[in-house]
Parts: sequence; structure tokens; C-alpha cells
Amino acid sequence: AQNKEFVCRGHDYERLEAFQQRMLNEFPHAIAMQHANQPDETIFQAEAQYLQIYAVTPIPENQEVLQRDGIPDNIKSFYKVNHIWRFRYDRPFHKGTKDKENEFKSLWVERTTLILVQSLPGISRWFEVEKREVVEMSPLENAIEVLENKNQQLRTLISQCQTRQMQNINPLTMCLNGVIDAAVNGGVARYQEAFFVKEYILNHPEDGEKITRLRELMLEQV
Repeated sequence: AQNKEFVCRGHDYERLEAFQQRMLNEFPHAIAMQHANQPDETIFQAEAQYLQIYAVTPIPENQEVLQRDGIPDNIKSFYKVNHIWRFRYDRPFHKGTKDKENEFKSLWVERTTLILVQSLPGISRWFEVEKREVVEMSPLENAIEVLENKNQQLRTLISQCQTRQMQNINPLTMCLNGVIDAAVNGGVARYQEAFFVKEYILNHPEDGEKITRLRELMLEQV
């Protein structure tokens, strides 16, 4: 189908490269596009066949189940990837001047949400995209989400250790190492330098609540 968009559920443990190869074998005349940006009009109008394949993240409908304490992790895992209507794809980009010492200051995220005609998985492993929505997340909003996700990951790992669901504690140890000694990006210290300084607070008076939220998440992580 020309100029149509689908979300497809791959095989269990199938890597993206293997899935791409499988699709290219099914469409031997197709040209594989090597990026996930929205194609321009020349691609849509072209006589040739193009395939654009990239990974998307499921957005669970039942957030209450995922956030409630006391619900077994295997049930939470089910809801994370089943009965899903919406999927998302994030594209990071820089706005304004990029600070080489602290890239978080200008790191925006273009978030594309894909809404399907029917939830996955269903009678088929793939369904057509009915609607796409694009929003931009500011560097501060991006920082809040990164910390929320990391805190949730830590809570899950700690819970698995406490209930003896995890045979060894390596995943928790690795996660803690990444948080406590964040050698790659400089961790939360970079967020403090970017968003807790007077200059940012004065220039973004509308961000007061979000700055408070970021501070709360940092304390929660500690």
C-alpha cells in the first residue's frame, strides 16, 4: 500500500536488524531508508518503492496498574506490551547554541505519537497507523522524564531483589553504578547546572513547577 504507515510486532527477541532484513526479503525491490525522519514530498511522489523501518516504544493504556505497588512484575510486564493503541518515537535535537560543557541545556526532543486503528497484538501482528501527533519537549521536560524513568527502573529492580525474583543483583548494581557514578553525561549534576541556576530561573518564570518537580525527583533518587 503506497504511502501508508504500519506498526508491526516482531518475533520474540527479534533484533531490529533481523526484522529489517525480513521485510526487505519480502519486498526485494524496495529501497531501505536509513533514517527515521519524516520523508519529504519527493519520496511520497516517487515511482520507486521505499521502506522506512524504525523501532517505536509502546505507550501502555493502563498506567494505574503499572504504578500501583503490590502488583506482581509479571502482570506489569504484560500490560507494558499488550492492548497497545499508541506508540511513540523520539528524535533528540539541539535548539540554539550548544554548550559543549553541558549539552542538556539545549537538548530538545521531537516526540511523534502513532495511533493505530486497532490495538496490538490482535488477529494480526501489524495494524495501520490512523493518526500521528508531533510535539516538542523542552530540555527541562526531557530531564524530568529521564529521571522519572530511571527512578521507576530503580524501584522495579529493588522490588525484584526484595521479593527474591532476581537470582543475582547484577542488574541493580549496574543501574546504581550508572546513577551514582555517571561517567558518560555527568548525571544529575549537569541538570543542576542547567536548570537550577539563577539565569535559567529568571529567564523561564513559567517553569517554576517543573523545576520543583525535577528537584523532587532528584531527592527521591537519592
